[in-house]
This record gives sequence, structure tokens and C-alpha cells, in this order.
Amino acid sequence: MRCTLLLAACLALSSACTANLPAIDDTISEGAQRADYPELEPLPNLLARSEAGSSIEVQTEALQARVSRLKARARALKGRTIIDGATRLRLLEATKGKPA
Repeated sequence: MRCTLLLAACLALSSACTANLPAIDDTISEGAQRADYPELEPLPNLLARSEAGSSIEVQTEALQARVSRLKARARALKGRTIIDGATRLRLLEATKGKPA
């Protein structure tokens, strides 16, 4: 009796969980459905690529180097004025009569 109740509960639960799933066939394009399966690569090739360093590690190192360069540029530009003296005077003269 318990086994029957357990089986019925499992069946009811599984049917309730799968009732609202979208149709998978509608989400795959025709081109993807007609495409060939990808080629399998031999395991030694995959292992050699994994030992050489992943592309994520290479990209992370490149990004860290770029961040360092940008921070160095920011430190070099800190405190420097962008506007030359003549332009600064002209801007000050133009804003003297205007309210802030």
C-alpha cells in the first residue's frame, strides 16, 4: 500500500513539474538542426592545450597589465592642467558677469 502511494505521489509530482515547460523544438533554428555534429578531438590534444594555459588566464593577465598601464597614466595626469593659461583667462572673463 505504501509503495503504491509513493509511486502515485512521484508520478503526480513529475507530471506537475513538467506541465509548463516550453517546447524545445521551437527554440532551435533549422540551420542548427541540420548542422553536422562537432568533430571530436583526441584526448592528448586536449590535455596539451590545458597544460599550455587557458585563454582565461591569458586574458586575465592581459587585462591586469592594461589596468596597471591605465593607473600609471592616471597618476601621471593627476594634478596637470588641461587648459592653457590664455584659454583659462578667456573662460574666466566670459563667466565673470554670469551667476553661478
